[in-house]
Amino acid sequence: MNAKTIKSLAIKVGADLCGIAPIERFREAPEGFKPTDIYPSTQSVFVFAKRVPQAALLSRSPVPYKFVSDVILDEVLRITCDLSLRLQDLGVTAVPIPSEPYEYWDAEKKEGKGILSLKHAGHLAGLGIMGKNTLLTNKKLGNRITLGALLLNVSLKGDPIAKYQICKEDCNACITRCPANALDGKSVVQKLCREKSQLTTPKGYSLYVCNACRTVCPSGEGVRKKRENRKAVGRKQITEDQEPIAHGS
Repeated sequence: MNAKTIKSLAIKVGADLCGIAPIERFREAPEGFKPTDIYPSTQSVFVFAKRVPQAALLSRSPVPYKFVSDVILDEVLRITCDLSLRLQDLGVTAVPIPSEPYEYWDAEKKEGKGILSLKHAGHLAGLGIMGKNTLLTNKKLGNRITLGALLLNVSLKGDPIAKYQICKEDCNACITRCPANALDGKSVVQKLCREKSQLTTPKGYSLYVCNACRTVCPSGEGVRKKRENRKAVGRKQITEDQEPIAHGS
């Protein structure tokens, strides 16, 4: 089993972006949240992403964004389980890692932590850079991505960790325009963010009513992608950056 085979398989089942981080890169991960705390035989961490439709972020109603968030997350979960089964048939143990549910939850701070930080794993697998908005941002796809991961019992060649620049030193758009004042450029106060970004309607529907940290970022759609005229969102355009990407470039 090699990295190319697993990446090709991931793209085949629907991933848009993927990368590999050797277990050695997680030495500085917090105790209790290392890959080996979940699966002691982990040798490599495979991380992948699905694209989030840009147009959903342009709606004045929160419904389209909630809709695509749910659909893309379901797709990521499907791919994670599918890959685990396919790799099992090839003799590889691949422990699926979803973003939720949390085992760690601080009720007072309204702070949750996944069993493995997917955005940090994505960074270590070469998929992008952590922005001041605390979102993993890829050079081509920006922060319009949802992540999934698997812990593998095979040692694979890791992808280079991204070195490109996402945030300019003088850019603080996400910080100054966060309506909850939840960002400081390095971390997010989850309690403030949750109280401002999540809403339950009178009928009981849960909605995300704020995604400013995604939308105001100048690199939100990717630093290599030409900015599209928002008035032409509905026009079909085919660009190099819209093709599936089999690695973290």
